[in-house]
Parts: sequence; structure tokens; C-alpha cells
Amino acid sequence: MLRQAYGTAAPPATEAASLDLRAYEAATRAAQEMEDWVSLGGSLEPGDALSLLERAPVALALGGAPGRVPVLDLMRARARRYEVVFVLGLEEGVLPRRGDSCGLLDEDTRRWLEGRAPSIRLRRSDPVARERYLFYAACTRARSRLYLVREAATDDGGPRQPSPFWEEVRLLFAPDDVARWTRRRPLGDLTWPLDRAPSEREQLRAVAALAAEEPPLARELALANGWSRRLERALAAFQRPTRLSHPRVLAELQGRTSFGVTELEVFADCSSLWLVERLVDPRSIDGEVDARLRGQVAHQALFRFFSGLPRRIGSERVAPGRLDEALAFLGECLEEALAGHVHSRLELTEVERHELEQTLRRDLEQFVRAEAESGSPLVPRRFEVSFGGERSSPELRRGLDLGGFSLTGKIDRIDLDPFSARGLVIDYKSGSTAHSASQIESELRLQVPLYMLVLRDLVGVEPVGGIYRALSGERRARGLLRAEAKEAIPGLSSRDYLEEEAFWRVVDKAVESARSSVERIRAGDVRHDPKGGFPCPSWCDRWPICRVRRP
Repeated sequence: MLRQAYGTAAPPATEAASLDLRAYEAATRAAQEMEDWVSLGGSLEPGDALSLLERAPVALALGGAPGRVPVLDLMRARARRYEVVFVLGLEEGVLPRRGDSCGLLDEDTRRWLEGRAPSIRLRRSDPVARERYLFYAACTRARSRLYLVREAATDDGGPRQPSPFWEEVRLLFAPDDVARWTRRRPLGDLTWPLDRAPSEREQLRAVAALAAEEPPLARELALANGWSRRLERALAAFQRPTRLSHPRVLAELQGRTSFGVTELEVFADCSSLWLVERLVDPRSIDGEVDARLRGQVAHQALFRFFSGLPRRIGSERVAPGRLDEALAFLGECLEEALAGHVHSRLELTEVERHELEQTLRRDLEQFVRAEAESGSPLVPRRFEVSFGGERSSPELRRGLDLGGFSLTGKIDRIDLDPFSARGLVIDYKSGSTAHSASQIESELRLQVPLYMLVLRDLVGVEPVGGIYRALSGERRARGLLRAEAKEAIPGLSSRDYLEEEAFWRVVDKAVESARSSVERIRAGDVRHDPKGGFPCPSWCDRWPICRVRRP
């Protein structure tokens, strides 16, 4: 019997192990516990019995005792017989494995050595023949049924070619028989069709999936098969309370006196996203080049560039006449930033590193060219301005006090007026999105409004506004500015310049949003509440561990 399936096909195991699947023994132990409980006068409902059976332990042990499923490599399987055999890994390059040539010698050198000394064997004469023998031997170990399994696509959806052994076996049978006995499960199918589900577990999953579209039919099927309780339990997962309730967690949250501006903005986007990213804080085992890494490198490169610009070319601003010098210096700053972030954290191939460097170089060079053409009278003076932390400057160390808590964070850049105590807050965005004044208000963007309060109350500079500078895409600058700054800071959309009352209303709304979020965090009020309602935003990658219903 041939079985073709999507999924992860593990390479042959190198050690023998067996999984205890003796459901009879587990059920016997559970039944004994129930009998002892009843004999002591206890009552036992059907639901209690099912729960006890579900908790019956399944042991993992070594050896090949009866009633267990051995997991073997092909070499170990040669001299044994089983009722049913599954042969995995029938993909090209896995079984048989690709030829293992000597990595120290090139092809010409190896041939020359083999010609001069025929007794020297630098590689097997025919490694495929050996693995074909082991494969055929494994196929003969089944008394009743043989299942051949291959991965037809990777987890990313890329196609995988079958092993030549797979094709050789297919040719042994009539095409109609092969089609009848071959099962294919596409990546998009999270469940089997109900009539083809290979096990009770998969049948239950199929009924649960059916309940999303036809609840009455799903409940009737569950009732007919004795699955009603399990179906209701599965459906109830979407209604489980998400509010944090553990006393130790609540005590820790209630004791917090400082909160990050970016943290509160994430909470305003979705409190479940905040829970995962800020409280649970899962980490990736393998580092990868993602938007966050690109943003970190870009921020560090721009910090080095603008802080070192006066010393390098004698000017705080990028002068159009000295653009070539500035771009050369930018390249050096990018190299240093890459060395500090990538080499110490990631093992990138030459191609990956080259691609990352070229992408960042292109984006940052366009950014600097736009700086040279801006004509703004404000001068970049302060960079990576940290507030509310131990490493902040003394006047910023206490953070921004909002009554009952303080805010912490880091302002990417502050441009100052050389002739007055006025300034502009600039926040870099590694993507292509820059928020307008109306979006800052409607979407509760907190960084620019709250950073302007830090500029006024802690730095002692009157804010004329704050803008987001996108580093990729069209690299547009949008933000929230006072109407009086229209001449001093030209080039933005006219709708981003607001009169005084409207300007400070947006700032006050950001303050109230921050206070509301802190109150909810301290109360453990976590919900599935993506901003704007459902569906969830496309950029959210936390859906595998979120119970929000998705289309």
C-alpha cells in the first residue's frame, strides 16, 4: 500500500526506541482506579471516567517488547518482522542520501589520486546500491501492510521531489491501484475529510472544523458517536477567559511603577499581543534577518552617522555640496553597525549578508539624500535620547511622570532650532509606513505625542512637532506639527499641521490612552481586542497561539 502525505518526514533514526501504545493496559489501570474509588463509596459520573482515561499515562521506553512500536533505522530493521511497517523519508536527497564526496579534494584531484593509486578509495563506489538494498529489506519486513511515506512539500510550501525508490515502487503496480491507495494531504488542509479521517482523533478534529460552518450537523455527529463532551470542550476554547488572575502575576503587575511607551502602544494595538510579546516574551532559537534586526542596524548606523558628522565633514547637517563625503561616511557607519549586530548574533552566509547590507545601504543612502534636500533650519543635535532608565542622563532618569507611574523609552533623534529653544522629535520607522496626524489620533499612536512631552517637560525644549521618518518604500515623512511650524518645517502634508487646540487635544488623548492601558495592565485585563476590531492585522505573527477566531 502506498501512502503519500504532506508533513514532516524525519530522517531514519540512529537509535532504537519504542513508544508504549498499549491502550489496553492504560485502560486497565484506569479501570482499576475507578473500581477502587467506587468500592470506597465514591460516586463516578461518565464524564469523570472519560477524564480519568484521558489522563492515563503513556510511557516512553527502550526495547522491543510486544505491544510497542519500534522506531528504527534501516540497518536495525533488516532482521525483524512486523505486522505493519512505515518507511519514512522517501524524498530526493534523504533516501538515498546525496553522494558524500571528500570535502578536502576537488573532483580533478580525487580522480588523479584514484588513477595513481587504485587501492585508494576516496568514496564508495556506489552508495545508492547499499541504501537500495536496505530499503528493499525494510519493505520485506511487513507481514500485513506496508506504508511508504514521503514529504511532498516543505513547511514553507516549496515542492519536494520524490526519491527514486518511490518511483521504482510505483512502477510495480497498475496506475489505477496506485491512485486508489495513495493519500495526499495538502498543507492548507488542517483536518482530514470526515469520511477519510484515519483515526478517531482526526475524526474529532474534522467534526470540530465542521462545527465552524454547520454547528447543528456537527453536534448530531458528535452525539451519534459519543463525542459530545469532547466537541463542546474544543469549542469552548474560544470562550475561555483571558484575564490574568494568578495572585503572584497580579501582584507583580500592580507593583510596577514604570512602563515603556512602545509597550503601551503595543497594548493599545492588542492586549493579547502585549501579553505574548512583553510578558511571556518568547525567544527564537535561531536568529534570523527580520524587520526588527534591520531596524536595529539602521538605527545604529544613523546614530553613528549623525553623531559623527560634525567631526567628519565639519557640519551638523548634510550639505548638498558634500553629499559624496557624507555617503562615504554613511557606508563606514553601516559596516560598523552590521559588525556589531550581525556578526556577534547571527551566522549568515555571504549571500545573506550581502543582501542585508545592500538593502540597508540603498535605503539609508536615499534617506541621507533626502536630508540634504530638506532645507530645514533645524539642526540634528541629540540622538538615541533615553529617558526613565539607569543609563539616562540625570535630568531624564526619572522618566515622564503621568501621575502614579512614569514612562520610559528612547527618542531616535531631536532636531533643535539654533536660535531658540524649540525642537522637533523624529522617530525612524524601518518599514514604509509613516503615520499622519489623523492616524496618530485615531490609531492611538503614542510615541510621537508622548515624546514631545518628554522634550518639553524633561529636556526643556518647546516642541514644534514630531514626525515619523520611513526608511524604505516612498520614505515619506508624516506626523503631528503645530501650525506655526509650517514655514520652518516645510514638505509635509498640509493636514499634518494643526492649530494649537487640535494639536494639544491629540497629545492629551495619547496621555489618557497611556493611563487607561496602565490601569488595564495592572488589573490583568487581557482580551482579544485588536485595534479596529476583526479581522486581526496582517502583520501579526502570533496567531498560532491566539484563540481569536480567524476567517
